[in-house]
Amino acid sequence: MSSPSNARDGARGRQDRDPRGGSGERAPGARIARAALWAVAALAILYPVALAVAWVLLWFVGERWWATGLALYVPMLSFGAPLPVLLALLLLTRRRGLLWTQGVAAVILVFGLMGFVLPRPRFGAPSTPVVRVLSFNVDSGRAGFDRIVAEIDRYSPDIAVLQEVAHTEALEPTLRERYATVIAQGQFVLATRYPVLSTKEPDKLSYSGKQRSPRFLQHVIDTPLGQIALYDVHPLSPREDLGAIRGKRGLRREILSGRLLHPPGAEIIQENSGLRALQAQTFAEQASRETLPTIIAGDTNLPSLSNIFEATLSRFQDGFREAGWGFGYTFPAKRPWMRIDRIMASASLRFIRFAVGNSGASDHRCVVADITSAPP
Repeated sequence: MSSPSNARDGARGRQDRDPRGGSGERAPGARIARAALWAVAALAILYPVALAVAWVLLWFVGERWWATGLALYVPMLSFGAPLPVLLALLLLTRRRGLLWTQGVAAVILVFGLMGFVLPRPRFGAPSTPVVRVLSFNVDSGRAGFDRIVAEIDRYSPDIAVLQEVAHTEALEPTLRERYATVIAQGQFVLATRYPVLSTKEPDKLSYSGKQRSPRFLQHVIDTPLGQIALYDVHPLSPREDLGAIRGKRGLRREILSGRLLHPPGAEIIQENSGLRALQAQTFAEQASRETLPTIIAGDTNLPSLSNIFEATLSRFQDGFREAGWGFGYTFPAKRPWMRIDRIMASASLRFIRFAVGNSGASDHRCVVADITSAPP
């Protein structure tokens, strides 16, 4: 028979071992474990919601606010950093019932933010002639014009349009050996096997009290598809925007100081975005008034989620979306994370192939499209 004191000691021992007891040794650990499980579940659910919010902000706000305008040009893959961590945590905590949340996150990331394009079915060979067009921002020929020509030769386009060409006198003689017509004007070069009927440089644009370049040329070319209007375009680059945000003291100090919320460089970003929008609007409106089949090719400096692109150029077919698949990234060339180099066309033309180069002859990758007449 147990004594009363032994019975009390046994009850006290059972209470210490009971994980549900308020004073038990295992109770704090159990509460922490339960809190951790709830935290993992909450993060798993909140992550796709956060991605969806980011997508909405980039798509619908975009260049209207300096922060989202700048975010358009960061690698969208960076938004996927939490995905493998959350997958591992869900598996470790045996919350497999929530794995679907990460599937939703992956779809938003890959298709919404990163812009993955699924391949479209192709039906038979075209019944009309095919014209191959190449567009290439050559980065002032810093990697050498011989490498640029080698990339052009690789695809043997019927029409090649180049942007950001410096020292055209070093490139023109080589192109003239290959093409019947070569026209160099400012930063733009056109090389084609076909007759060029006209070339027009538009008037300067009035912006913020200054006369600014519209940064495009319009050509009319006589091709096997008939006469076409070709626009070689290169709106203002956003490269100086990040430098404006860094400030004189560097990005880290701007963040620590809190001034990054209202940085002095925000006005520069907004002004540059406004000029870029005006340049895109100008050539898009002029191209939309053409009575000829129209091609727009060049470095648009507008990522896939840009609302400037949506507002100005969405009326034209995007060659990559029509005949390419994957991400189609063109910049920066070594490890590209955005698609800003494009070939687009009016509804009277049809894309049958689209390719992105990878030669490393520039900081951009070239884009190549095979184009024919659209069926009546």
